[in-house]
Formats: sequence, C-alpha cells, structure tokens
Amino acid sequence: MEKEFSPEFQGVVQHMSGLMGLTSAFKEKYGDEAIEVTKDFAEKMGTIIGNRIKEGAGISGSGIEDMEKVFRGFLSMAKPPHEFELSVEGNTLTMKREMPAVCPGLIAAKGMGIPPDMFCNTITIPIWTGVAKSVNPDAVHASELMSEQKCIESIEIP
Repeated sequence: MEKEFSPEFQGVVQHMSGLMGLTSAFKEKYGDEAIEVTKDFAEKMGTIIGNRIKEGAGISGSGIEDMEKVFRGFLSMAKPPHEFELSVEGNTLTMKREMPAVCPGLIAAKGMGIPPDMFCNTITIPIWTGVAKSVNPDAVHASELMSEQKCIESIEIP
C-alpha cells in the first residue's frame, strides 16, 4: 500500500536516512564507535530541536505539561500520517502510535534495509531523548514497544 507523505514527513525521512547512511559507512571503517558518535550527535540534535520549539512557543517551564507541549510541537513537524496519541499521567507523558505504525524512522529503515530496532536505537530514540532533555535535563525516555503495528514511547520526569 503506497501512502502519500507530506513534504515535511519526506524531509525528515531523507534527513534520517542520510545520517544513518553515513553512520553505516563509518561503521564499516571505525566499528561500533561510529554508532555511539551518531547517538551522541542525534541526542544533541534533539536538544537543539527541543530548544527551538520551546523558544518559538514561549515555553519556559520544565514540568510534564511543558514536556507535552514541546512534544506536540515536535511531532507536528512530521505531518500526518505520523500521528501519536499523547496522554499525561502523573509525571509521565506517554505517546502511542498504532496500526499502521508509520513514522519517519520506520520508513527510512525499510528503505535502507536496516532493522527498525537498530535504526530507532541509533537515530530516533536519541533524538527523542534530546528533545525531552531540552525541557527537563532529568527526563528519562523509554521506548516501551517498537513495531510496525504499534509504538509506545514514554517520558518520565523523576
């Protein structure tokens, strides 16, 4: 089934594919250190993205409600079909994406023939972690479920 993706969504897929392609090439030469360098870079990139969203939206707090606002802005950058259900319970923000689970990371991984968990653990999760830490440096990101059918991400502020 061929989907039509927004230009924003396609741009995110292309950016992530380029980063993973470069990482794969460096991994052949430098080994697993290339993966760790990319994870670090992706987290820093997420922090920059989060800070820009905060600044643009006038968000200055570090609570879970502020986290939700920033993630709504972050997720809106890749327009539908990249739709998440966001909910807050206590100090935890949970984001769910259900069947079909279409996100830039999964599309890029499929296009490159890379296992989605490897792609997400190298690029997507560090970006999300960086976005979360831009709101609260103590935030903890967890990927509770990652599949083509359903993904569940959570951010907790201890």
